Amino acid sequence: MSSASITTSAGPLDVQNIVSQLMTVEKQPLTTSQSKLSSFNSKLSDIGQVSSALSGLQSAVSGLSSASFLHTIKTSTSDATVATVDGNGSGAPGNYLLDVQELAKPRQLVFDTTADGQAITSASSTLPDVPDTLTLAVGGNSTTIALRDTASSNGSATDGAASPSTTPAAVSLQDIADKINSANAGVNASIVQYKGSYSLVLASAQSGSDNAFSITAGGSDSSLESSSANTLAGLQQSDTAISESNDASDASLTVNGVYVSSSSNTVGDAISGASVNLQKAGQATISLAMDSSSIAGKLQGFVDAYNKVQGAINSASAGTMKGDGSLNTIRNQLSAVLQTPVSGADPLASYAYLSQVGIAIQKDGSLSLDQTAFNKALSSQPAAVANLFGNSSNSGFADRFNTTINNLLGPAGIIVTKQNDLNQNVSDETNHQSQLQTKMSDKQASYLQQYTTLNATLSKMQQSTSNLSGLLKSSGN
Repeated sequence: MSSASITTSAGPLDVQNIVSQLMTVEKQPLTTSQSKLSSFNSKLSDIGQVSSALSGLQSAVSGLSSASFLHTIKTSTSDATVATVDGNGSGAPGNYLLDVQELAKPRQLVFDTTADGQAITSASSTLPDVPDTLTLAVGGNSTTIALRDTASSNGSATDGAASPSTTPAAVSLQDIADKINSANAGVNASIVQYKGSYSLVLASAQSGSDNAFSITAGGSDSSLESSSANTLAGLQQSDTAISESNDASDASLTVNGVYVSSSSNTVGDAISGASVNLQKAGQATISLAMDSSSIAGKLQGFVDAYNKVQGAINSASAGTMKGDGSLNTIRNQLSAVLQTPVSGADPLASYAYLSQVGIAIQKDGSLSLDQTAFNKALSSQPAAVANLFGNSSNSGFADRFNTTINNLLGPAGIIVTKQNDLNQNVSDETNHQSQLQTKMSDKQASYLQQYTTLNATLSKMQQSTSNLSGLLKSSGN
């Protein structure tokens, strides 16, 4: 409330003090309203914390409703210099002996001389005998690459008028490499310099025989086993270049004695649930094992999320929402999920309660996880443990927690209903305070006017009394 300006004239009354005392009494309804508003906002914060904790619990149980979380597999290799391994969390536990005989290689051709057998001493100088186009084929797809652009120049005609003519544009070793790379034909070109000589190296973008390239125009192509050398775009191979070249080949290996061939050094279909990356020839053992630490982490995440909900409810119950029935309803619904067995499961012969697999309710309502007991139960009856969390009937604990939380957080649920009621209370109380502020301002103005007028009247009476007293004294003399 903004203080109204208090102006008083000289008089016997302290108008400002009187009005301030009166307004202290008038302010009591506003103080009460402010306390209510603070309480409503605190309740909104508390119920918001409960809502957030419930959302966290729902996220934690969502990954438990599928039995796949119990079959998380971790991978390892005995020798990462021979082969590394990436897992996708699936597959079956086991050991797989790899014997890598040969890695997959891309086809590579090296060209280091011109058509007349001269060494190439510059990557930017013009090369002789370069054709206009070059065609490369990869996997049945051919790509024609234009190696030279046509340049225009002016010549003189017999009538003296200028006549356009064309001359072939110069082509260098760098131009050939750039044209091949920009064509995206599945072939990579690079230039290597050694002792002042330059070589053009062509290599398949991917390894394996299926990805080998061939020269179908603009040169000659033959197997490295042939006696004839390859040519390309006016370039040839020396004996050194031939020895530096290689044909494409597939990776060759055995997995537990079974022969496997792969066009890539990443073998993704030999071991279910694992992708093996071959590094060199040799032997290595690839192991797939149950990732108990990952399973334990997910279970502990569920237990922690449940306990966070209980903590949020306890905090709200001890604060401004003490005695609020909605909190007890939430607590009871969550507790009912834990205390209701999975339908169709025999608690004597199988698992029907979480407590049977090491997830137990404590005296304070929180949960605890006994990982040793859980591992023992999982090892003994894995299917029963999986059924405990999620199943086709949606009667698993994770299924029912998800349904219960959906109902609590839904548009007609307890959480949203409580929040709507509290927001309405905040709105109503805020409007009420605005009305009280207006009423108090009017009241203060009225008090000021009344007591200022009274003060002026009393002042005049004092003056009249003083004058009368003076006259009486004068007449007595």
